[in-house]
Amino acid sequence: MKAKKVILNYADFYDDELNTLAGKVLDCLENHTVFVDLPVAIADLQVQAEDFRSKWQTASNGGSLLQIAMKNDAKALLASSLKDIAFYVNKVAAGSRSLLLSSGLQLEADPKPAKVPNTVTGEQLRDGRQRDQMDVLFKSLGRNHIYEYQIADTVDEQGQPIWDRTFYTSDSRGNVFAPTEPDTVYHLRIRAINNKGAGDWSNIASLKAR
Repeated sequence: MKAKKVILNYADFYDDELNTLAGKVLDCLENHTVFVDLPVAIADLQVQAEDFRSKWQTASNGGSLLQIAMKNDAKALLASSLKDIAFYVNKVAAGSRSLLLSSGLQLEADPKPAKVPNTVTGEQLRDGRQRDQMDVLFKSLGRNHIYEYQIADTVDEQGQPIWDRTFYTSDSRGNVFAPTEPDTVYHLRIRAINNKGAGDWSNIASLKAR
């Protein structure tokens, strides 16, 4: 299992989020009994946080372009210091969730558990560039999927396609079925596969060959 860590990039935080986080980190790390060798002194972090807060308040109340630029510079400095502290915290905590939380920094989000793919949509058979070809079309579900599609040109007594040809592709583009027989109706269904299994089959698309 991947070791838990605090995030390193605070530059993309909204101004109010960064201000709140900086205050929390200062409260948590002052007189901390484990994180005792911080790369940025608490006193220096306090000065940076107060400087950012002051310039943010000025810039947010109709500040000039210069005042906004000064606020952004103060924010960048504070975010950089928090990043340095986060590196140190991750190293010392060595994955301990309780220690990481005690720093006041923000934990990385837990990875979402993988699940079987959703149902493929946009399934379509379309006349190809050549007379005896059909293009196989569908919407991609994104990366890390294999697609299984089946073609049938006969049906059973209940009118259901008899799936006798199976193909695999990793791309939703450039898939061609050939050769086709004129005036024969072809049926298509598709499903996506990942390391958790196969999704449901798509709706059936049909087309009579030219």
